[in-house]
Amino acid sequence: MRVTARGWVVLVAIVGSLAMSWQYGPRALNAIVAPLVIVLAASFLITFRRDRPAVRRQPVDDGFVGETREIAFVIETESDIAATVRDAVGTGLRPTATDEMDELSTRAILDGETHVSYEVELTSRGERAVGPVSITVSDIFGLFARRYEYDERIQITVYPAICSLDGELGQRLQTIADATARRSRKEFDHLREYRRGDSLRDVHWKAAAKQPEDDLVVTEYAADEGLGSITVAAECLSGREDDLASAVASVVTAIHEANIQVGLLVDGTERQPDTGLDHYYDLLGVLAALEPRAGTATLTEQERADADVCVVAGTSGTTVIIGEGHAAHGERALEFEFEFDRLRNEGGADRTSERGRGQGNRHRHEHERDQERRRDRQRQATNGPHNHDNGTGTGTGEESGVLP
Repeated sequence: MRVTARGWVVLVAIVGSLAMSWQYGPRALNAIVAPLVIVLAASFLITFRRDRPAVRRQPVDDGFVGETREIAFVIETESDIAATVRDAVGTGLRPTATDEMDELSTRAILDGETHVSYEVELTSRGERAVGPVSITVSDIFGLFARRYEYDERIQITVYPAICSLDGELGQRLQTIADATARRSRKEFDHLREYRRGDSLRDVHWKAAAKQPEDDLVVTEYAADEGLGSITVAAECLSGREDDLASAVASVVTAIHEANIQVGLLVDGTERQPDTGLDHYYDLLGVLAALEPRAGTATLTEQERADADVCVVAGTSGTTVIIGEGHAAHGERALEFEFEFDRLRNEGGADRTSERGRGQGNRHRHEHERDQERRRDRQRQATNGPHNHDNGTGTGTGEESGVLP
């Protein structure tokens, strides 16, 4: 707890009045000193006995670079309190209400349950954080102030920007995706009885016609991990991590939306080929976590040979190489090289805003359900936050968010 500027004025007035009363007599100054002392004492007791406000943060969805997210929390108090509320915003996030980011806050009367919200723009990929909240309460006269800080932070994973690959690179990726899908269905294993949920295209009609009571049978294919999948390997020089992450994310998205198993190898981190929305966002999370200005581990010759797609970000730009890994499947290795930067500038539209509006993404509803599950987990984790009272009022060294 500390004395405000107004409180110091009152203290100076009291001390000055006492000095004058000692020199000239107290009778004429009692009418000034006594009320000031009473007000000062009452303000101290009111501020000291204030109950600590409770803060409940609302979960925030992960997102892509360029999108905006609403940051919201609820402050609960047992009575009306005049307070100044600040919320720290970490790097990679920018409040949309203003360009100024130094000690921005809002002053409000907290009445029972107060909802506070503002929007931030996701400006760069990575693991970002919002918080902690600090609340500075004061008495009705504004003579004393007490600051409360809350340790809880909200983590936001910001995925790399994704570009639409509608040109030559997109066509080539679609070609190898189609070839991969056909290859995955060439390795016959055995026949079995039809089960509910099996695709009708897997029904072996000739064999079914010979079955008694017209029972259906379906074809089972060999479960070879090397079949029906595409592996993307990537490397970059220091300072090109964002370009690499964006290029790889765009390639991975194109393969994922073709319903092909996709794997990833970057900076020593490997993810085996798989499908599904959870696997897709896991790959994007790996790309989001690439350390800035650290570069990545160099791919070995064997890793290059095993990969179906290689993405390299160097001094001359970002290059996507397709074809090397087909030799591992017994196919002729034909290498196709594309300059990702040039293709993006010429025709690859940024899909970030499109994803933010939810347009043109056939996985939008699945993504919303996935984010709802994440919010449920965050709500369970934040039912009992551990907070502490910091009466010193020391700053956090982070930027404060705008709370309109």
